[in-house]
Amino acid sequence: MNGAPQPADSFKPYDLITPKIKGEEKVVRLLFSYDCPYCRSYHNGLVQWGKSLPTPYRFDATPVITSNSDNILLAVYGRLIMQGLAPSKIHLYDYTMYTLIQGDPDTGQPALPKLANEDIIRTVLQSSGASGKDLQAFMNAQAKGIEKRLPAHASVIQRYGLKATPSVAIGGKIVVTPDHASSNAQQYLLLLNAMVSRAIQGGIDAL
Repeated sequence: MNGAPQPADSFKPYDLITPKIKGEEKVVRLLFSYDCPYCRSYHNGLVQWGKSLPTPYRFDATPVITSNSDNILLAVYGRLIMQGLAPSKIHLYDYTMYTLIQGDPDTGQPALPKLANEDIIRTVLQSSGASGKDLQAFMNAQAKGIEKRLPAHASVIQRYGLKATPSVAIGGKIVVTPDHASSNAQQYLLLLNAMVSRAIQGGIDAL
């Protein structure tokens, strides 16, 4: 390397997923962690943006298990319950989990150092509006299946080659982070729009 400046077009506003993930060609996936302050600040905007994606693209928000923290493991487990029990109210669960794990500086609510099973159950019940009886019936039928899905959330970092959260994976081929847009929320959404549009026009292989 001689230190010469690189061509302007050498910068690509995304990272490649290697190998690309089969079956994700029409999926746009938000990858986030409940203990990430940046995820919390970007979350609602990205979820709203995801609702505007054109057919046949599908948006999905996927929590990442970033460490061996019991807090994160329990939070992801609770979200999987919510997805089956009351998917339309998942945003209420996400908001509460961010608050429990990170605290709320606006209200002065401190972060909860250690989540317990009771915290997850209470949050699921409050967010879903389900009764304890309904939740018990759901868990009797679905608990084993939910447990089997947890390892997939632990492997996300490796599978997608994540360098930061939040990240948005497009088509199982590229990952775009706020860093690619100079951590500017508005520019980030514009960049995501451009990447999805480019994929639609030429297929994901156009990226």
